[in-house]
Parts: sequence; structure tokens; C-alpha cells
Amino acid sequence: MSAGAALIEDPGRNVQLEVLIEGSGPDVVLVPSAMRGAADFAHLQAALAAAGYRSVAINPRGVRRSTPPPDDFTLGEAADDVALVISGVCHGPAHVVGHALGNIFARATATYRPEVVKTLAVMPCGGHNLLAHPVAPEVIAHVARCHDEALSEEERVESLRVAFFAPGNDPKVWLDGWWPASSGLAKSALSTDPEEWWRGGTVPMLIVQPLDDAMASPAAGREVAAALGNRATYVEVPGCGHAILPEQPETIAGLIITFLRAHP
Repeated sequence: MSAGAALIEDPGRNVQLEVLIEGSGPDVVLVPSAMRGAADFAHLQAALAAAGYRSVAINPRGVRRSTPPPDDFTLGEAADDVALVISGVCHGPAHVVGHALGNIFARATATYRPEVVKTLAVMPCGGHNLLAHPVAPEVIAHVARCHDEALSEEERVESLRVAFFAPGNDPKVWLDGWWPASSGLAKSALSTDPEEWWRGGTVPMLIVQPLDDAMASPAAGREVAAALGNRATYVEVPGCGHAILPEQPETIAGLIITFLRAHP
């Protein structure tokens, strides 16, 4: 399939997913953060194309032309969605990269649909141990304000700064690109026992852990890396929060490309 936007359909499950495809070479599937879309990966897709990879960035359910999620959407269905994309446009198993909530969907895909995943890269690695590493209530309160257009731009920027960005980074880059219609996706992750999926199957995993992340404690990533042993490649990134992609785009692209080249 050529570069550009494409629609992948599964009539049996009544789902349509939009993807953005760029480059040629080994397939890398990109899964975005909660209420965010494929456009967040624009810089990474360009870097992957220049490095000789073909990337497929997913607009999850509820984003642009993708089917909205049902109220009873499950984490297993999220994994099936990623597998649908891989089987529909990729040439065999793919490298899967997950950002924020996408890190849970990526690990779930490697767990429930291992036949479609070659390697995993997650940034950050979190969401599996919220009892041990809870998100501060004041941070959670700011998340919903980030995309609330009834608020002033100044109020939204402040909420973006608190919830997603490290000190000194510009939160304004995330004023746009929100898709509240996809908000139900997060419930599927939080309602599933993490013991089912946190290990991400058995494939090699890159863990990119931002050190100024108010949503995911660096300790969570360190603990997973220690538990996975030789399966995991663990890297910490200073000056970076939960948004990570717009904060340190060159660094993130370099880390992912280095990992992919180590696992051809």
C-alpha cells in the first residue's frame, strides 16, 4: 500500500480504522496517547522513513475517521484493533511503538496477539501498577482541562504544563489534536487486570522513561526493566514529561531507530 492515509475495515467487528503510512522498509506500527491521534507521530514518521522504515500510525477509535469505541470496549479489542492494522497493511509481524496509553495497548497486543508483534517500544512504561505508583489527584484533575475548549488558552496551557510537560518545555504544541470521542479507550485499560498484559508477551522491549513525568513514575519503568531482564532495553530521558514526543523529538527518534536496528 502506498504512503498516505488509508482505511482498514473489519465488517465482522463493525470497525473501521484510519492509519497514516509513510516510508518503505520494515514495518513499524505507532499507537498514540489517550485522546490523541496519528498526527502526534509526524516527526517520528519522517525520521523512520529517512532511516529506511515504513511506519503506520494509527488513529484509534474515536479519532478522525476511525469508528468510535463502544461503551463496553475491552483491552482485548484494543489489541485486536492493532492486529487488524498489522494484518491489513503490514508484511508480517511488525515492530510496535506505544506512547502513553498506547504503551498499554502495545503491550496488550504482544500479549493477546503475539503472532503480529516483532518487538515493542513503549514511552513511558506505566499504567500497570497504579496502586504502587498512583497519579496525584491534582494531576488527574488537570487532564480533563487540557482539551476543554470552554476554558481560556492560558488555563489549558497551565493544565497541559502540569499534566504532560516537563519544566521549560512548551505546552502550547498540544493545544490542538485532542479527540474526546476516544476518551472511552482508557477505561478498557484500567478495567483489565494488569497481570494479564504488563509483561508484553515475550518479545524484546525498549522502555523510554521520561524523568519529569507526572503521569507515570520512573520507578514503574525501572521495575519492569528489572523484571524483564535481558528482554528489556531501558533508557531514561531527562527534561521530558508524559507528552515526550513533542518535547524531545530528535532524542526519541534516535532511541527508537537504534533499537530497531539492533533487532532486524
